Amino acid sequence: MAKNKKDNPVAVYAVASQIGLIVLTPLLVFVIGGTWLVDYLQWPDWVNIVFVVVGIVSMSAGAMNYLKKLIAMYDSSESGTGASEVKHDKRDHDYYDAYAPKKRL
Repeated sequence: MAKNKKDNPVAVYAVASQIGLIVLTPLLVFVIGGTWLVDYLQWPDWVNIVFVVVGIVSMSAGAMNYLKKLIAMYDSSESGTGASEVKHDKRDHDYYDAYAPKKRL
């Protein structure tokens, strides 16, 4: 038995598969709802394009927010950025070599 939820493959699949619902639900709601409103209230057809654009924006914002939460949940570093193992010295870059102090002989 897995020690925590992150090690259970079924739980990982369930969390990852939610991205499909997060992507499809806002888009379908805005497209179907916008089409119904345009037909029912007899609005011009260009209003339906506005609903599609709002659905795409809502879909992408929800997906990005959910992916950020997934990264934070499965990130093992303390900072939460996912780049905990990357350490470098400023002297490693080429542009620092021009300003390096000269060694005296």
